[in-house]
Amino acid sequence: MDALKTNPQTSELFSALEQNGMNKEKAEIGALMDYISEMETALTGMLNEMKEMREEISLIHNSSVRTKCQNLIQKTENRIKRGLALVVRLKDNLIRSAGNALKTFKEKGKEAFFSAIKAMKIPETLDRLASFFDRLSKDAERDMRIVRDLRSELTGVKHHLKNVGTLLIFRTKRESEEIVQDKGVLSRLGRMLEKAFRGFGDLSQKARDKADQIREAHVRASVKVELETLKSIKTARRGVDPFRAR
Repeated sequence: MDALKTNPQTSELFSALEQNGMNKEKAEIGALMDYISEMETALTGMLNEMKEMREEISLIHNSSVRTKCQNLIQKTENRIKRGLALVVRLKDNLIRSAGNALKTFKEKGKEAFFSAIKAMKIPETLDRLASFFDRLSKDAERDMRIVRDLRSELTGVKHHLKNVGTLLIFRTKRESEEIVQDKGVLSRLGRMLEKAFRGFGDLSQKARDKADQIREAHVRASVKVELETLKSIKTARRGVDPFRAR
């Protein structure tokens, strides 16, 4: 089971919410916890893949292309690490908020407890996460275009070598082979960046979907309360018949 859900404070919070019939609020907090777990798993996997890709890039023969690719990998790794740092902050904030909400419940009662849970602003937190990963996805997309340009650049060099005189045929053949190898590494880097692009995009969409689901549940609950209120008013009116009273 996820360590966040088994934390003593979050476990106690879940119990308190369930005991007070606050199942909707419990589901919202659970949804955020699930997202944080998914986020951590996805980012950790991406970071490990980037480390492996860095080793491949070190084998690129063209020094200029190699440096540009190393910069791209570094930027992508930094984005992933920012996401993982955000995971740590989210966990800490959630555990601290759980402790504060429980303290409020014990000291001030159920209504104050409900307000403390609402103050956690879970849909808004998910909105910010969606925007964060949306920006990372766009950055990765720009890097994909850079890799495509580098491949085109190497293709141009290869065509140039084919036109060099026969006196340099051995050298041009070797350099041509190196370019083919470098383009292979660039292809793998491009696929890796595309995977990061899609991974960031998926995390953005999941956060947005969870936020929308929570808001829809709020609307349904609000409509239900209004309908029940109208029903009780109509029932009360039917109970008072002015003609029967005469």
